[in-house]
Amino acid sequence: MSSIVQRLIGRFFPKNQGPTVTILGLDSSGKTTLLYLLKLGEIVTTISTIGFNVETVDVALPSGQRFRMNAWDIGGCGRSSLFSMILFYVENADGLIWLVDCNDRERFEESVEELNRILSRMNHSGGAKKKTVPTLILANKSDLPGAMTLDEVRLGFAKAISGQLVSVFKTTLVNPSPELKSTGLLEAFDWFKLALEISKSGPTSPIPSAKLAKFEVHDPREASSLAQKLGLWLERAETDVSSEEFLEKFRSFSLPSWDHYTHIRIAYVILAKYGRKEGMCRSPRPIWRKLNDFLRIGKDMIFKGLEEYIKNSTQTRGRTFHVSMTYFWIQIVHFGISNMPPSTKSSVDSLPNPGDDFAHFLLINPHVVDGNFWADYYTKEVLMSQKAKEEMVLPDKKLLPSLIIRDAIKNFGA
Repeated sequence: MSSIVQRLIGRFFPKNQGPTVTILGLDSSGKTTLLYLLKLGEIVTTISTIGFNVETVDVALPSGQRFRMNAWDIGGCGRSSLFSMILFYVENADGLIWLVDCNDRERFEESVEELNRILSRMNHSGGAKKKTVPTLILANKSDLPGAMTLDEVRLGFAKAISGQLVSVFKTTLVNPSPELKSTGLLEAFDWFKLALEISKSGPTSPIPSAKLAKFEVHDPREASSLAQKLGLWLERAETDVSSEEFLEKFRSFSLPSWDHYTHIRIAYVILAKYGRKEGMCRSPRPIWRKLNDFLRIGKDMIFKGLEEYIKNSTQTRGRTFHVSMTYFWIQIVHFGISNMPPSTKSSVDSLPNPGDDFAHFLLINPHVVDGNFWADYYTKEVLMSQKAKEEMVLPDKKLLPSLIIRDAIKNFGA
């Protein structure tokens, strides 16, 4: 899987746009806030990240130089089911930024353990020495009362970062000046740029390509199973038929398979090809109303198509249409589309067949390969109830991701 991730990252985010950097840390440590502060120069309201936020950012350093990088804000740290997938992205990046909340003393040890787990797996796999990735640790929220001192943070991470190309800097992202002088970020990125240059010029061992072998799934949400599944999906997306041919097979009830991959691609192709084009047109109406149109048009096409396919295809005998499950995945796929960088969206709109970039969508939103992702939002008793199968039932564990805030962030930077 490592090889295909590396190839796709290289295709969609070429090196002439700067090094590729992953931004990691526990939830609420400030990862997404940092990304959009660097991108927009403003603090914007953010939400917990599902999948990745990807932006090309350009930082003016104190030396007068500019530091340009492709920054990947990755959600899911601390979730064991996503650990193996996250690792592949970190391995194929040029550098790593780790944020730790200095005011969250209760979870500080967990943050240290997570970073140690990532660095250990990156540097030793099966006894083979791998490349050392320059790592910048940002001791964030250092302005809050009772926050840990820089020395406390350095001491806490000392064992985890021993022998690594790592440095720790104190930062605050509250009320930043336009030049970011009050944040501590400029000094941090000055060091990080130098560390990336040193790493690039030094000798490193090549990362061996992972073989995509068949595997038995004992726990479908087990980390290694999901990582292998993502690799298989990326390979499949790279060799799959065009979106036009795929939709034709869907309409004629002749798809080669009826599995989770197929369901996600159906939702993605229809939302990318029709929903965005008709529902997200350049309208002066409020964002929330455009979002409603987008979901309504795409949702209606997907619901009708799935119902007809289940009714008419020999592949789906014994299957029934599940309203809440279908709506859940439409929402997740739509949220994933909004996760894709603006440059990606414009390039997709210019393609002869919007929706043909499914591999790119998977690269940004690897969580969609998890067929049981709904379990993060619903209990089994609620989602598998007869009522949920016949009508839309809201999640009982946590709310679905907000599309309005995500689109507001993108429109803020437009």
